[in-house]
Amino acid sequence: MNSIWGKRLPGLGLILGIALLALQIHRLPFPPFSVDTPTSHPIDAIFIAIILGMLLRNVFTLPLWFRDGIQYAVKGLLPLGIILLGAQLNFFEVLRVSLQSLLVSTICVLTALFLTYWLCVKAGISKKLGFLIGVGTAICGGTAIVVMAPVIEADESDTALSVATVTLFGMIAIFVFPALGTFFEMTQIDFGIWVGVAVHATPQVIAAGFAYGTEAGEIGTIVKLVRVLMLVPLTIFATLWYAQYQRANNQVYIVPKPKFSTLVPAFIFGFIFMAIANTFYFLPEMTLHLQENFLWSEGPYLVQPGRLFTDIASFLITMAMAGIGLGTDLQTVRKTGFTPLYVGLFSAIVLSALSFLLIRIFI
Repeated sequence: MNSIWGKRLPGLGLILGIALLALQIHRLPFPPFSVDTPTSHPIDAIFIAIILGMLLRNVFTLPLWFRDGIQYAVKGLLPLGIILLGAQLNFFEVLRVSLQSLLVSTICVLTALFLTYWLCVKAGISKKLGFLIGVGTAICGGTAIVVMAPVIEADESDTALSVATVTLFGMIAIFVFPALGTFFEMTQIDFGIWVGVAVHATPQVIAAGFAYGTEAGEIGTIVKLVRVLMLVPLTIFATLWYAQYQRANNQVYIVPKPKFSTLVPAFIFGFIFMAIANTFYFLPEMTLHLQENFLWSEGPYLVQPGRLFTDIASFLITMAMAGIGLGTDLQTVRKTGFTPLYVGLFSAIVLSALSFLLIRIFI
């Protein structure tokens, strides 16, 4: 055991350094890292970690003794981060959003997912990359991609390219959406629903929503969380799709159709368990009254387990994304060309236009 962890420590140390640097860059006190009032940080540390890892991998030649730690970060830390990520979800959030906005969100998610996947297939892009870009566009940007990548056994280059694609257009939306909302004279409610449905990642939704107004920001955040809940059924669908994909392409006459219980990765059950625990308040907030010592001062301290787990999950995922960046060869990405960016741009435009029209019709 000691020898195994001894081999992992150099790579994990490198990844830890990249993740900490990514967090510092993520919170730099000037645009585009910090925007609006209250301050938002729209460029995810996940995205920054991938970029830093890719640069380090492709500019320098990394010694082989980093390899074990890098692989462990992707295969070991990522599932744990996904499990803890469930602590931010509350199934009762659905009840706080009108049926009309839920209908709009569902239609747009399904349209964006299947449109992006279809475009990628027609453009000759791999089905796995197309599915990841579709999921990132439809659900919640890089977070959805991070959850789905291990489910369909996507390689590092597909994961990195899809995260970069959806992050780029989500960042553009932060500045474009408030201008369009003002031009069309949208109400705070309509604009909040629009950004919650059409903008990719949660930090980007918050930044664009609060740039338009406090009410728009609050509504956009709620709508976005409801959209994130669709990760659960979509993950189950992805496992079934990938099993069929494997049988059709590799093992159609060799392996019998597996049982459903063997299709869903174990970390998905952990993810759902954490979401249920948060929904039914099994992760209650508590106040600790501590006496002064050399570690902390005297006073009450509010402990929020759900937020703590989410913060830990974000950091573990950031570390895993640094590992993915370190495993990504830009020569492989370069062979794909700019086609994924074109597909991502077209899907983002269609999602924005469709959600705008549906809000005009139903809300």
